[in-house]
Amino acid sequence: MIKDIAFTAYPAKDVAGLRKWYEDTLGLKFSGPYEEDGVEKYNEAPVGSGYFSVLTTEWADRQPGSASGVVFEVDDMDKTVAELRGKGLDVEDPYSTPVCKIASFNDAEGNKVSLHQVTVPH
Repeated sequence: MIKDIAFTAYPAKDVAGLRKWYEDTLGLKFSGPYEEDGVEKYNEAPVGSGYFSVLTTEWADRQPGSASGVVFEVDDMDKTVAELRGKGLDVEDPYSTPVCKIASFNDAEGNKVSLHQVTVPH
């Protein structure tokens, strides 16, 4: 039935601006915009076997700041948090579970983004 996650989409008032924020802040490489009347409405970046997408609030039927589901896997939580704080992000202190570390912050439009590092492999 379910075999993979195809994509996660976050709403944006300014798709081009939020795309640039993810490129500059997290180093994501977007594949190219879908535009209407010269305005970027959708874009996606490959991450693992799926895609992370930003799309216009016109399509999402959600407002910026309403998304909270994306969790990016990182190799080194402490290093990643330090790098993001160095870019001016207000990243919460990582917390540990029995199997991982997690930290979160908000993107340029207020959507929650989380980081995850496995500490005990499944």
